[in-house]
Amino acid sequence: MKPTIDIDALRTEHESDEQWEVRRNFMEEHKDDFEEGELITLAQLFTNIEFLGCRYPPATMKRIAKLSEKVSAKYRESRKNKLKRTFVQASDAAEQKAKRTFTK
Repeated sequence: MKPTIDIDALRTEHESDEQWEVRRNFMEEHKDDFEEGELITLAQLFTNIEFLGCRYPPATMKRIAKLSEKVSAKYRESRKNKLKRTFVQASDAAEQKAKRTFTK
């Protein structure tokens, strides 16, 4: 019989509530499919991809995408109505500011 994994004991002190919820959901979904060490690694890879934009070898990316389909869909759905940041290049921002300044 496979030992039970205490997922709640795996939260790290640097994780935000949002990151922990997503990583926890991933581990809950797959806790019966992997040994604890592999589960922790896969969950960390997933959150690195989702929150930090990390990239890994194509085979790893494909595997994580497949394993995270449900969790990703749920997370992205929850983000739809949240404030979104838009990043622009400094030169574009300066140009827009200059245009507003000179057109008044």
